[in-house]
Amino acid sequence: MSIRHNVSLFFLLSFLSFDANCQNLFGNPNCSDWQTLSIDKKITWLNAYLVPLNLTNVSRKKPKVDKFSLLTSLNPAVLYVDGFCASHSDDFAAVGAIRFLDELTLEHQTN
Repeated sequence: MSIRHNVSLFFLLSFLSFDANCQNLFGNPNCSDWQTLSIDKKITWLNAYLVPLNLTNVSRKKPKVDKFSLLTSLNPAVLYVDGFCASHSDDFAAVGAIRFLDELTLEHQTN
């Protein structure tokens, strides 16, 4: 199975999990659940979600610099998703995470 299929399978499986306990690390926690997670669980989830998403994003957009890989920690992503979820309580953490990654890409294109 190719890497592309593995990544697609990962995303498909991550969205099929609706049990709140399983969502914390592998699913797509809703924003109200996100607010209750520990910082360690948030970082673990963001790492599992954003790393493969960034690889797909980088291969699709081909930026000169991959700003996500230059982050020294995922704390900026945690803060971004925290803020997103605070103002979008009916949404999902994945939407905030994708917006975070998109903003990194947009910052690069405009700089």
